[in-house]
Amino acid sequence: MNMKILRQLGIILAICLAAEFIVSLLPIAFPSSVTAILILAALLGLKLLKEGHIQETADFMLSNMAIVFVPVSIGMVEDIGLLKGQLKGFLLVVCASLVLTFLGTYVTVRIVQICLDKLAGQGGASDG
Repeated sequence: MNMKILRQLGIILAICLAAEFIVSLLPIAFPSSVTAILILAALLGLKLLKEGHIQETADFMLSNMAIVFVPVSIGMVEDIGLLKGQLKGFLLVVCASLVLTFLGTYVTVRIVQICLDKLAGQGGASDG
């Protein structure tokens, strides 16, 4: 069982390292984490990587994701004094970000749903 977990961690690490390498070649700043997600999505979509190859490790990482945000939260609390006199602007930015993120997610999901519906319609029409 331990070798399976190590293999899964190795796959995820290799994808992250490949993303870091790709980002280092780009002429613009781009987050390597987003690049890694795109690589992972491409590998899964092309069926070069099966979900089972990283299932247990990915589930563990997702279920313990809150641990990643603890240091950031503590850092924010330590620097809370920087927000003095800026609370209104900070809340405005947080609320605007919330609304824009919600709308962006909604639009993306709708586009994917429409595309999937069209693909399903095309597949059904050619089967008949």
